Amino acid sequence: MRSQTCSRRRQSLTTQSHTLTSSLTALTHTSYPTFLSLHHTSTALLTSLSSFDTSLNSLINTALPALDDAARVFREKTGPEVIEGRQKARLVLEQHDKLRDLLDIPVLIDTCVRNGLYAEALSLAAHASSALSSLVAQTRKSVSDDKEAPQDLPLQLADSLQAEIASSLHSMQLILLSTLHEPARKLPAFWKAMQFLRRMKAMHEDELALVFISARIACLRDALDGIERDAGIPSDAGRAEFKFPAGSTLEEREREADREADDVARFLKKYIDIWREGAYDLITQYTTIFLDRSHAGARIAPPADQDASASSFIIRQTLPSTLLELLLPTLKLYLERAYPHIAPLATQLAYCSSALARAGMDFRALLSPLISRSVVSGFARDVRLSVEHEWSAVLAKHVTSRPKPSPPSIWLVTTPNSLPAFKTLALSPSNAPHSPPQVLTAFPPLAKILNAYIRVLNRLRMLAPVDALSGIYVRDWRGGDAKEIQILQAAGAAYTRVLVPWLQRAIVEGVFSASLKDRQSAAEEGERELSVIVREWESWLGSTGI
Repeated sequence: MRSQTCSRRRQSLTTQSHTLTSSLTALTHTSYPTFLSLHHTSTALLTSLSSFDTSLNSLINTALPALDDAARVFREKTGPEVIEGRQKARLVLEQHDKLRDLLDIPVLIDTCVRNGLYAEALSLAAHASSALSSLVAQTRKSVSDDKEAPQDLPLQLADSLQAEIASSLHSMQLILLSTLHEPARKLPAFWKAMQFLRRMKAMHEDELALVFISARIACLRDALDGIERDAGIPSDAGRAEFKFPAGSTLEEREREADREADDVARFLKKYIDIWREGAYDLITQYTTIFLDRSHAGARIAPPADQDASASSFIIRQTLPSTLLELLLPTLKLYLERAYPHIAPLATQLAYCSSALARAGMDFRALLSPLISRSVVSGFARDVRLSVEHEWSAVLAKHVTSRPKPSPPSIWLVTTPNSLPAFKTLALSPSNAPHSPPQVLTAFPPLAKILNAYIRVLNRLRMLAPVDALSGIYVRDWRGGDAKEIQILQAAGAAYTRVLVPWLQRAIVEGVFSASLKDRQSAAEEGERELSVIVREWESWLGSTGI
């Protein structure tokens, strides 16, 4: 059975072999182009595989070692720079959110400064400084953990932000300092500016005080200069003399002098008011801002090599004198020209000194000599404008302008034939200091001089300081000097025994309400000179038998 099975299988296989052979033969006849193409393709594939094997061997044995050498050289030469750039990029990516917020802070600070939001600007600056410090610390820590990164990585962005913030804060400091120079600002604005400057730690306390005082004094000086410039008064107004047109009368001279005195008085009134307000504000502002101990914690101490108490003491000592230098020279220059309108100015100065005395700056002792000197100078000017002008006019009319002087009987007495008795040419003790002697009406020139003196004394009564008595009492009374003109014995007696004694009583008792006897017992040098002149007149009168 097995042999039969094998025989059948062999016959089947033989049949299949012949069938396949016939099929392949037929296929080769029908599809020979495909076999030719397959042969060419197989040949090309074998050639390509052989070429690829050759190229791969060349790459492995030659190109890759050269590439490895080139990569090693590149890494050695440019590796740190590339790593540093990658490190910076990584740090920027890690801190992207913080950096985005920080980049907006300089713009926000500048906006706050321009809009006057100084507290917000300082808060933003403090926040930015803290954030940048934290950022720098984190960056340095991350760099130190990376062994391949450079250890001295520059944080240029942080430095740039710090520079922009510092620039904005500097602009804020300039704005705050310029606030001190604004004339319309008051204590709250200055207090606010000083507190912000203290928070900025721009300078220590004494420097802040000096800057504040210098700015306010400069502002006050500008205001005072503006008043003086607007007043239009010449800067040489300290002169006591006036220039009048030739031929002007006594009344015209007095009106011109009063007009200019009134202009000067109005100018001084405004000047004193502005100075008082500015000085009082400056002292109170300085005291409140820099001397109030309740705010000592906010102050910045000076350097260790400087004595804070000594610096503050120097400032307090020099501030009053600096303020007075803005007032006293102007008063010395103009006050005497305001005569006879000095009385309201003296009242204003008294109020000014009292107001500043409450602030710790009492300068009343400096005003009394100044006012007295101005009164004496104004009185002397009035004497020159009226009395001496009147006497000079009389002499020019009858004596000096003539080739031959007129006889005294023509111009010196009213009626030459009825002269007063010599025993009546003496001032009666009962004669009131406010009532001029009637006997002088017999001598018209002396009566005119007396009227001129009365006008001068009436102007003096508006303000007669006690200190000015010495200067007024010793003025020159030699308008009737015997060397200039020979006068009648009666006129000499009336001048010496009536006019001069009455003027003494009018000044001492009438104007100053003092005792003439006490004044004569305490005679000064100028008063003794007057006594010598009177004795000379009396000696001359005695030599003539009177």
